[in-house]
Amino acid sequence: MPIIIGAGISYSPLLYRKRSDWGAVSEFLRKGAVQPESAGSEDSAVLDDFEDRVFRGFSAIEQLIAKSELDALIVLTADRGDLFDDSNVPQLHMQVGGEVWGDTAIEALGEPSAIQRFSCHAELADILIEQLVRDGFDLAESRGDFRPVGNPERGVGGQEVEAVARLANTLPLIPIHINCHVEPVIPGARIHAFGRALSQAAELTDQRLGILVSGGLSGAPGGDMAGWIDDVLDNWVLARLTQGRSAEIAGIWRARSRTLLGSSAEIRLWAAAGAALESTGRRAEIIDYMPFHHAATGVATVIWR
Repeated sequence: MPIIIGAGISYSPLLYRKRSDWGAVSEFLRKGAVQPESAGSEDSAVLDDFEDRVFRGFSAIEQLIAKSELDALIVLTADRGDLFDDSNVPQLHMQVGGEVWGDTAIEALGEPSAIQRFSCHAELADILIEQLVRDGFDLAESRGDFRPVGNPERGVGGQEVEAVARLANTLPLIPIHINCHVEPVIPGARIHAFGRALSQAAELTDQRLGILVSGGLSGAPGGDMAGWIDDVLDNWVLARLTQGRSAEIAGIWRARSRTLLGSSAEIRLWAAAGAALESTGRRAEIIDYMPFHHAATGVATVIWR
């Protein structure tokens, strides 16, 4: 059965915190970096409006996933050093069965440990990974006990844990991790081909599958340019997704640019999802987009249905 729905949400831990905590989280993300003039426009009234828009975006995705009656959810994220360390950085990785877990607490802000666990769908993952390998994609796979190497005590990062907990807490998962940050990085064209192959592999199942992307868009949280958002790039990417032209997104990594580092590197995830869902005839619908300086990320909410 073809993949029937998709959703994408940019990642910033700020999105998953109470409005009253946004100031502290933003300081943690931007770390005193010099800010663009436009960041000064984010006063209390604007932030209150952003809070409402974030909630509406979450609700749109949550409702789509709930009403689609999925059997499992494919989750595309990029490891930020939590799952793997420098001794082993696979370009593509799938968790086959078992569970994944992670701690969402920001230790630097004194948040208490908050480990959450999610079951993974072994049978469906087996079908997908077998076909993907036959199609020439050398995925690393993990089975049995979940043993993260990058951060053994905290597990997978918030981009996976917080998104799933908020949007699809009861669904079995098929987690796929794409290397976006450790050079050499998988080429954009290969990512796009992987998305198409993932869609074709899903058609071999008789189950209802969806895709959730959590990561990106532009930004450099924790870096020298934290708080700077490339809204021109973000809007260009989103336009390609709505037009069914994700292959053009895959081409941007032929160039090397600081703009394409940080969370911007995770636009690869969106290219993969676009390729997979365009293969089923679907086009993205933009729920919202905000160049959100406090979140240190361009925040988009997108669905495919």
